[in-house]
Amino acid sequence: MKLKQDMQLYKYNYLYLLTYTLISSLFCSGCTLSRMANLARKQEITIQPNPLYASGQQVEFDLKAQIPSKLYHDKQLYKLDVYYEYGTYEREDVATLNFNFGEFIYEDKKPTIIRHLAFPYAPEKDKGRLMVQGLIVDKRNDNIKVMQPMEVATGLITTPLLVTRNNKTDYLPDNFTEIADGPAVVPFYFGKEDSKPSKSLGSSLVILDKYALDNIKSQQIIVEGSQSPDEEAEGVASVADKRARAIEAFYLQRVKTLDYNNKKIRVQRKVLKTNWNLLLQKVKASALPQAEIQQVINIINSNQEEKEKALQQTAAYEYLQQYIYPALRFTKVVFNYNRDRKADYEIYVLAKKIAEEKIEASMLTEDELQYAATLTPLLAEKRKLYEAAVKTTDKWPAYYNLGTVYIEMARKEYRAPAKQALLARAIHNLTFAGFRNPTAEVYYSLASAYHLRSDKLEALQYYDYAIKLGGSKEILHRIFADKAALEIEIGQYDDAIKSLRYAGDSYQTTINLGLSYLLKDNYEGAEEYYKKALKQKPGGVLAHYSLALIGARTGNEQQLEEQLRLAVRADGSYMERAINDLEFAPYKGKPSFEDALSR
Repeated sequence: MKLKQDMQLYKYNYLYLLTYTLISSLFCSGCTLSRMANLARKQEITIQPNPLYASGQQVEFDLKAQIPSKLYHDKQLYKLDVYYEYGTYEREDVATLNFNFGEFIYEDKKPTIIRHLAFPYAPEKDKGRLMVQGLIVDKRNDNIKVMQPMEVATGLITTPLLVTRNNKTDYLPDNFTEIADGPAVVPFYFGKEDSKPSKSLGSSLVILDKYALDNIKSQQIIVEGSQSPDEEAEGVASVADKRARAIEAFYLQRVKTLDYNNKKIRVQRKVLKTNWNLLLQKVKASALPQAEIQQVINIINSNQEEKEKALQQTAAYEYLQQYIYPALRFTKVVFNYNRDRKADYEIYVLAKKIAEEKIEASMLTEDELQYAATLTPLLAEKRKLYEAAVKTTDKWPAYYNLGTVYIEMARKEYRAPAKQALLARAIHNLTFAGFRNPTAEVYYSLASAYHLRSDKLEALQYYDYAIKLGGSKEILHRIFADKAALEIEIGQYDDAIKSLRYAGDSYQTTINLGLSYLLKDNYEGAEEYYKKALKQKPGGVLAHYSLALIGARTGNEQQLEEQLRLAVRADGSYMERAINDLEFAPYKGKPSFEDALSR
């Protein structure tokens, strides 16, 4: 009986002790979290710049957070949520900072986190607040103490957004019509000293028959004969003429046999004998060592009469005989029209069927398939046709034009995720175009796609690459101008000014020079360039607005009023911009600002 009572007493004491321990633990945990919360109120948050600056498509800033050393504890975790609050309960989460071991440094004996942070810019975010909110988490039981949010920066300065960019990407010039509607060339190649048409000339003879059968009123033909230097040197000086006469006679005989339309044929015969210019071109494009190429060039460009004998003494002569001279032994027939030219509607219909995989790609040539894409204004159709060209040709023009289509589609897309996806596809195709044809034009388009996507480091890399590849003054001016715009967006104003030295003397260049100096607080230099921009483009609203900003920063209220009034009169949307612009905040309610907006 006594044992039973002792057991009940023990059980009662155990339950009491367990309950007391749990209550005490919860109470102490609450005490600890409250004590930690009091410590957290002594945290120091520094934001640079403040107010925040919108630049390009991003708002970037540096955040430094310091907490009291006692706030760091192995049993509690202090977290700091960083977010931007704007509009009606809109929130842009930026980052979460954890004061865990290894995630902070000590500065002045205080746990410190320094981060470069960013969030996407949108016009509706111009009015907003950068907030931080601390959370204390008890690692033992996951209890959380949430701190009151704290505002650390207000609104956005949007002056860096006044940068001017081009990033114009063009389709490759289409010369299909010019070529297709131009003269047709039918070549015939002969063996050494040979001049007689034979079955060895292959399909070219079949093509001649098709021209002989054409139902037209008249034909104009140029028959051009050529020979290699060794043929002329061996005393067969008339072989080029024989080749031209033989092909001419063959064609006229075929017309006589096949033609029932009595078309008139006018023939012009040309004899080139040795075509030294053509030989020079082929030697330069050959696989000969450079020293041997130069030796041959020197002989061809010399005034000596027996150039062929001199060539025989060179180390390159065997190569010339085997790979270059045979290409000089030809007759070329030029017709004044191209009988294979398909009508535009036929090309377009066939191209659509190829894109839909209803017919074989061989139904059109590579040039015809790409030309088909120029026949429709619809970007979706252009995309399908260039995709078919990529699939069937795998050549750089198709990749380049497809990339350009995606950029154009992205410019018209307002949904951010879809826009990013389109630009990613543009980058993919332009990269392949660059692999196959590394030129300044291709890499400028690739840099522009990265720039539009806000991939700034990649864009800067490809702008530099495009410049190093070299090109015309026009393309280099465009590259340097947009490279400078990017450098302004990332805050590298000195680099932008250097780039703009090589960007020509366009309105874009002048405006961006003004902005670079404005952002460097060199107001005298900025004003000089904005006034120059107004000479280049009288009434330019951006120049007037920027001069008003300089007036605001320098306290020149007369300039502020005059220039802002001119900007608002030129473009009414600048009234709302000025009202929301933090640059003008000190002047709100003053006559200089209010009168300027009265228009």
